[in-house]
Amino acid sequence: MSGAARPADAAGGDAFAAVRRVVGQRPDDEATAVVVRLTGPDGRWQCASGVADLATGAAVRDDQRFRIGGVTKTFVAATVLSLAAEGRLGLDDPVRDHLPDLLPRAVTVRRLLDHTSGLADESDVRYNDTEWFLAHRFDTFTPADLTARSLRRPLLFEPGTAQQITRANYVIAGMLVERVTGHPYADEVEARILRPLGLTATSLPGIDPTMPEPHVRGYDHGVDVTEHSPSIHGAAGEMISTVADLDRFLAALFAGEVLSRPWLAEMLRVPPGPYARGGPAFCGAGLDRAELPNGLTVWGMAGIVHGCLSGIVATPDGRSRFVYLVAPTSRGGLRVPPLVQLLVTNAFALFPPSSPGGAGCE
Repeated sequence: MSGAARPADAAGGDAFAAVRRVVGQRPDDEATAVVVRLTGPDGRWQCASGVADLATGAAVRDDQRFRIGGVTKTFVAATVLSLAAEGRLGLDDPVRDHLPDLLPRAVTVRRLLDHTSGLADESDVRYNDTEWFLAHRFDTFTPADLTARSLRRPLLFEPGTAQQITRANYVIAGMLVERVTGHPYADEVEARILRPLGLTATSLPGIDPTMPEPHVRGYDHGVDVTEHSPSIHGAAGEMISTVADLDRFLAALFAGEVLSRPWLAEMLRVPPGPYARGGPAFCGAGLDRAELPNGLTVWGMAGIVHGCLSGIVATPDGRSRFVYLVAPTSRGGLRVPPLVQLLVTNAFALFPPSSPGGAGCE
């Protein structure tokens, strides 16, 4: 969740109006649908614009499910940290103490979660290649499949000296949860987060390619890519949710309902040092830090899968929150493309939101 964009005109002092203008009228060349939920101290506003299904023309609704991609990592990080809080593992434990011979001893649990492991961001799964994806989207992938190429490569840097987002870090974090608990990591996420918070529209589908109803369909250059095996993402991105469930999770997380304050602080701890592809490090454990054009620091996570861009963003106190879904017309390779940058920037441009506004886009 890095990057920023200039805010749109926020005439009238209304952040809701500013976001509404960016949402616009969909579908268009950029997106088939956009759904947003903006919550501030003075109220909440939701907006859905576009179509959920190009074949039927059915309008998108703000209660529909979608694939959340990398936002899955926030749930997985919280699950690992809850195990640490229970003393079942230590953040400074070498991962190989729990998963023997998998990684060099310098790669600790903490370094998986904050992406300072040094693992290369390489995989035999070609996430950005639509032609490859269409040919393999119903294949079943194991954690070993998702991490093999990364594990074969030399480390990019000495663990702890730099940062680079790598899907393998969180696939391995899922493996770690399973080794420590004896249960599938999905079961632990459900038991520790989904059920206690009542997130009934959120799920970890495993290898099931279908989407529960109601849902938003996703496309890539006109091809319906909604159905595919979630195992292609694994613990780095398999989950399904709604804007309401994600907002509830975000509110609970920052309120200390998921983790106690010392462990929540670990999610907000950005290590010193550079980001390997330029600039300073910005990733905590399952949350990224970004500074907006108005100087406000926010925390969140972005997800990208074929057919869906999604994300969660909050102020440090959790009182102002923004959740979004964009169903883009093409996959692209940016976690936070310009449209998303504009949505996030305008959501917080007049922090805090001034009024709850209406229930929809009009």
